[in-house]
Amino acid sequence: MLAPSFAGFEAYFVDGCVRDLLLNTTPKDFDVITTADLDQASEFGDMDRISQFPDFIVHHILSFCNTLDGPPAELVRMSVLSKTWFKLTASFPILEFDIRNFESRTSFFKYVEYTISRFCHENLTAHKLKLVATLCEPAELDIVNRCLDLVLRKGVKALEIHITNSSDVPASAVPKYCLPNTLLSASMLESLVIRGCELPSSYMVGVVKFKYLIQLALIDVQIDDEVIKCVTTSCPLLQELYIARCHGFKRFCIYGHQHLQRVGVYYHTPVEKIDIEAPNLCYLMVVDTNYIGAPRINVSSCKKLTTVFYFGRPLPNSNGFTDFLSKFPFIENLVLYTGYRCNNLNWSSHSLRTLVLHINCDFKEMEFNTPNLALFIYARNYNVLRPEVDKHWYLGGKCWPPVRDLTHMKGCMQCYPDGHIDVLWFQKLRLFLDKKNGFKVLNLYINSIYSQKLTDLEKLKAIDLPPYELEHVELQLDAFPFEESMAFVDAVLCCCRPRSLTLRLSSPVTDVEEQSNIVKFTFEKLLEQEDQSHTNIQIVGPSSSHAQKHLMELKSLSMILPREGETTSFIKEEVVQEEADA
Repeated sequence: MLAPSFAGFEAYFVDGCVRDLLLNTTPKDFDVITTADLDQASEFGDMDRISQFPDFIVHHILSFCNTLDGPPAELVRMSVLSKTWFKLTASFPILEFDIRNFESRTSFFKYVEYTISRFCHENLTAHKLKLVATLCEPAELDIVNRCLDLVLRKGVKALEIHITNSSDVPASAVPKYCLPNTLLSASMLESLVIRGCELPSSYMVGVVKFKYLIQLALIDVQIDDEVIKCVTTSCPLLQELYIARCHGFKRFCIYGHQHLQRVGVYYHTPVEKIDIEAPNLCYLMVVDTNYIGAPRINVSSCKKLTTVFYFGRPLPNSNGFTDFLSKFPFIENLVLYTGYRCNNLNWSSHSLRTLVLHINCDFKEMEFNTPNLALFIYARNYNVLRPEVDKHWYLGGKCWPPVRDLTHMKGCMQCYPDGHIDVLWFQKLRLFLDKKNGFKVLNLYINSIYSQKLTDLEKLKAIDLPPYELEHVELQLDAFPFEESMAFVDAVLCCCRPRSLTLRLSSPVTDVEEQSNIVKFTFEKLLEQEDQSHTNIQIVGPSSSHAQKHLMELKSLSMILPREGETTSFIKEEVVQEEADA
């Protein structure tokens, strides 16, 4: 594998790093050979040019570690290119340690203790410390305590602690980790995430003041109502607060907090009440994944609360979900995820702009008076939203299903149906579109696993309604035989008359002729909707050499056939009068 050249000589990566790169894993180190001999190599001088940058620039480069595309910081520190780099990593102010990146527990704890001791010996202040570990024996607990105490005494701005007992040892062998009281004096903290630990023993004694704390997340931590009160009063600048799977509290009450903007409550034991008075609150997430029961929610004084994510049963006194919006009078973005059966969803809101529904409710049971609704996502497929809840629920996370970049058009509706896709479903869709919702774009994602074979399409065509006028339709068909794909295209075009259509096929290409037939079939069905003497249909394929191609002018349709996961688009254009006369 060719490496960057050294002073004009060829250089190659060799050995294990090549194997690791081919397997799409992070190499532990890099071995390089070059065509230069030893005498020539000695004339290169110092080839480590990066180390000659000022420290703050090198630190910026190192900050890309532990990102989605970067290597773990531990590997960079253990695979340094020179003594200079080794020294620079020692002063890097982001300390991140994750036991899952180590094969040996002993090497992990030795590495943590050595790195933190060396860092603090230089009298440096850490910007961030992240420590993810499991404890098996008291000696490991002592190392964690010493290292955490050192960093806290030097000062740190962002702290993330995830420490649990190893499942390989009995609970009596090592007590549950309790954070040191030194944490309470870390007045410079701006972000704090605690997971699986116990709060300091003196937390409720005396005055605790995190006067600069902006973000706080407590996950799998024992708390009660008084702890929540103490947390909010001791953090006057707090903007984001997230409580997840914390047992012991019954009420989540926050009053008069001036800076709080985002709140998330993710519970698995009963919560009676959520009462928030915060004038700048703009985002609220309430998640009851076990469907234990809905709390009473009062946020009526939060006039900036525009985004709500709710996962669970209907709220008390909300008439199912019929009166749900009345609890949030200023709402603009709503994600509602529930397995509850709703027989009537009649909503009216002039402020609602984005609505995401995962609910057991048919189109015929929905009636919306939402004149400013720009995006409506109807996700009956269980797998669309749930992964987003688990991944992005805290610290600025967003819980939206995947959205195509088509929402620049006003009134976009996206459908992720479940296992009831038949002719009757398309009839309900057509009647729903006619309810003056103002949709201009329809994205429809159908998987064969959740669908029935379409038959009796004549019943759909017998509806005494013309196809609904749309600007654009995107149709994604997953794992369908092509003859069934054509039936679904036919059903969609019985319901809709789009100015453009994008066809996305997720099945592997096995028969080019069949794939050609579905493109031709879609073209013909679109053309049937128009006056053929005044309309052309342009086709844009994944391999088109020009921006647009006309099907009737193509000598080889295979050039525009979509491969798996790619698209073919059809665009209707009016024929210029001179062309028609010619």
